[in-house]
Amino acid sequence: MTSLTGLGLSRSRVTILVMMLTVAIGLVSYLNFPKREDPAITVRTAIVLAANPGLEQEQLEELVALPLEEVARAIPGVDEVRTQLTNGAAILQVDIADAVPEGDLKRIFDELRDDVAGIANTLPEGTQGPVVNSDFGDVAIATVAITGAGFSLPEIEEAAEDLRDRLYAMDGIAAATLYGTQDEVIELRLDRGRLASINGTLGAVLATLEGQNVRLPAGSVVNGDARVPLETSGDLSSVAEIEGLLVELPDLGLIRLADVVDVRRTLEEPASAPVFQDGAPAIVVAVEMEDGQDITALGPDLRALVERFVADQPIGIEATFSTFQPEIVEASVNGALINMAQTFAVVLAVMLLFLGWREALVIASIVPFAVSFAFAFMGPFGVELQQVSIAAIIISLGLLVDNGLVIVEDMERRIRAGEAREDAALAAGRQYTMPLLIASITTVSAFLPLFLLDGTEGQYGYSLGVVVMLMLTGSFLSALYLLPRLAVWIIPEPSDKEETRGFFDRLADGYSWLVHRVVRAPLVTLALVAATIAGGASQMPRVANQLFPLSERAQMLAYIDLPRGTDIGVTEDVALRLSEWLTEQSEVTGTTTYVGSGGPRFVLSLDPADTDPAAAFMIVNTTDFEASTEVIFRARTHVAAAFPEASIRFKRLAMGGREPGVDVQISGPDADVLMAAALEVRAAFATAPGIVQNRHDWGARQLEGRIEIAQDRLREYGLTSRDVSQALEGFFDGQRISTYREGDEMIPIILRGAPEDRLSYEALANAVIEAEGQVLSLDQFARLVPELEFSTIRRVDQRRMITVSAISEAITAFELLDHVQPTLDALAEELGPAYTVNVAGEVENSAEVRQKLGGGFPAALTVMLLALMVQFNSFRRVGITLLSVPLVIAGVPLALLTFGQPLSFFGTLGLIALSGIIINNAIVLIDQIDIEREKMDRDKAIVEAARKRFRPIVLTSMTTVLGLAPMAIAGGALWEPMATLMMGGLGMASLLALFWVPALYRLFFARTEAAQDTGPKTLQVVAP
Repeated sequence: MTSLTGLGLSRSRVTILVMMLTVAIGLVSYLNFPKREDPAITVRTAIVLAANPGLEQEQLEELVALPLEEVARAIPGVDEVRTQLTNGAAILQVDIADAVPEGDLKRIFDELRDDVAGIANTLPEGTQGPVVNSDFGDVAIATVAITGAGFSLPEIEEAAEDLRDRLYAMDGIAAATLYGTQDEVIELRLDRGRLASINGTLGAVLATLEGQNVRLPAGSVVNGDARVPLETSGDLSSVAEIEGLLVELPDLGLIRLADVVDVRRTLEEPASAPVFQDGAPAIVVAVEMEDGQDITALGPDLRALVERFVADQPIGIEATFSTFQPEIVEASVNGALINMAQTFAVVLAVMLLFLGWREALVIASIVPFAVSFAFAFMGPFGVELQQVSIAAIIISLGLLVDNGLVIVEDMERRIRAGEAREDAALAAGRQYTMPLLIASITTVSAFLPLFLLDGTEGQYGYSLGVVVMLMLTGSFLSALYLLPRLAVWIIPEPSDKEETRGFFDRLADGYSWLVHRVVRAPLVTLALVAATIAGGASQMPRVANQLFPLSERAQMLAYIDLPRGTDIGVTEDVALRLSEWLTEQSEVTGTTTYVGSGGPRFVLSLDPADTDPAAAFMIVNTTDFEASTEVIFRARTHVAAAFPEASIRFKRLAMGGREPGVDVQISGPDADVLMAAALEVRAAFATAPGIVQNRHDWGARQLEGRIEIAQDRLREYGLTSRDVSQALEGFFDGQRISTYREGDEMIPIILRGAPEDRLSYEALANAVIEAEGQVLSLDQFARLVPELEFSTIRRVDQRRMITVSAISEAITAFELLDHVQPTLDALAEELGPAYTVNVAGEVENSAEVRQKLGGGFPAALTVMLLALMVQFNSFRRVGITLLSVPLVIAGVPLALLTFGQPLSFFGTLGLIALSGIIINNAIVLIDQIDIEREKMDRDKAIVEAARKRFRPIVLTSMTTVLGLAPMAIAGGALWEPMATLMMGGLGMASLLALFWVPALYRLFFARTEAAQDTGPKTLQVVAP
């Protein structure tokens, strides 16, 4: 690699061309990069849905859920099967193990579909499904709410369909899905009293509709050479025609259908997941983007398309962006780029201040070269431009500047000593090629565990690890190939006048004086530094832990839960009252309300709301992030007084793919015992400060009506229990008896009881049931017995489990767990061996991540040891290098505690980066000592090498620490903890390393004379 420096010097025009091409390719790559807010995260979950409303909860559990669970669990690669039983439906979430390669997911999902379809015929009669949905993790880049003052919902839906068609014609759009649509029906409302007064029966009505409203083939006729098919049509063309349909009744003859039933064209009832924008009925269009598209480039086109759509609609039709990811991504990426620019500006300013403008420009030029190199190769490695990859560039700045600083500073020192500039460049290349290569390898190997991580953290870590690797590679190549050529051009020959000693020269003199004392008493120095490290490590338990922080979007979420079994109309009323209050707040710019469902997933970490008529979900947009926190505070106070009937939670979005908090999972056989245990845990969580979520996932018990039929009396009327069930279902929920055709629409014609006969328990006794020409009421052969049943039962891996979830905004998940741990310990002992109490959520995820990182440590250590041994060929020198790593711990707790920052996932990665910088400094310093030992004795060599390496080490640390200051001050919740950690850790570690490494070297080589061990650069055998 020494020839690389020579090549850069001898082929100057080629070197210039390489510089220009590197920057140009990097710039083009940047402009064409797909941009995202976060790395692409693969959701490894499929949904299996099967429903059988006729089964009781336990029957549904045993006869439907259990067979499906067994089939799913038997598929290789399935990690966990989570089941929800509610409202007659079994909903299975089948999670694929993180270790399964992404390319195998489709095969596993296909196998799941095949196996589930294979047992469909074995499920109880009346089971709908099972259906497998593997698109559970699809994320909408924008959701557009279509409203229309003075327009009906079907008319609004027609406009939304128009927008959907336009979106499908747009390049880069993968899907456009409508939410909030309601089916229209022609409802024949049966008046029991009217039917009884004319002694009519339902059979005549059904027969008349079935006989006339048909379109059937009627044979064919030959017309010349052609055979023409014939068709009879009795299609009903309007509601008025349906009303005028003649029905023949015994004793009365022909009468109009409207004399028997009320005919109405209306929306289905109860409503199916309605949506409201700022309280007005709406249809939401969720837009999904194709893979590989640049969301920031697609965003303006999407907004322009929506504006053209609104311009083409009748006055009153409006389109409002409920969520718009392109703006979020652009702000996130721009913020990260600003942080990077600020970091570079600080680095340049520090070098200009202490090195002079020529040296500073040469060293600073390594940044655009290395960044361009990384941009050029990020695409082939599957890394997009997002805040994680940009943060990796920022992390790498200190490492790559160090490479350039080492080369240029050594060249300058040699030039000042009288060497020609090209000779100085070649000598610097010869001396530092191997140390810088080994330092880069050891630093990259420190990030090796990131490449071995699975799951969400692995996809975050991979992005960061790849960019650091590319940055260091580009830095190493630039430092040896490009910078020497620039330095020869820019750094002047030394003048004849006496050189002025600068600030760093005087500092270096003072430092060498201290090192001289260190080598005379190395044990004292080592003891003092070790005590400092121990003191810092002792404070680590006081540092709060946090895997990923909450988002700082100008957005908040509201989760509304009413008692299970609540009618969706009541839920809608509560949600609209809350929406009205929120829109009155000056900081709120809009609300989107999904009743009975959670709507589209517009960000990966979104916790989907329950799909239940008693639940609603609301997206609240505010003017800025600070406004959202203020509104949340006021809203919590307001709902406590204004909505006593509902449980309403206000939350912020989470980063990292999962919500923060503590989940306590209690599993066992008895549902009542599980519910009692969950309530006990909730009571413990309620005493913690700052609780914003405290709930279990089974919900409250709900009222169910059991109809006990007198079978002997029923048989007298010639009826069966099936006849009664079907008749009641038709009377209350409606029975489809025909279809009304209008254009390309097929509108069901539904026969059901009149509202006054079916909207109360009292009306149930008068439900109409026809038997052998008679119109009967239910109370003639049955009675209603109300019962309380679990509204929801959940299972995990074929075992009942209830999960209590809690989130605090005042304390971290780890502190929250400490608060309730005594209750959990007592509960586990009380429940006995048949039940288990486990902690999940952020605490479990954090432990898993650290365990996975630890699992990759042996591989990283192996690569480090091999690289260092290649460099030094000495166990003692390798030992000195590795013993420098604990120095990073000394200043970390002090920095985090002082500024109130937690130890986050990326903070852990920052520790790895710090280790790389310290190892880099140690390698170069040890190598310099060995070089000096060729000319002088051991102690003098240590002092002289320390003096020569003082300025590069201090400048590297200073530029990195000060360069991270903008990110630490205003980098956002995701990056401020990491930047603070790195500043405190590197500042202290660099200071300690200046004394730790010389003292260790003096101790490890205490019995070796200079003539006996001149280091690995001689031909003699080196002492091990």
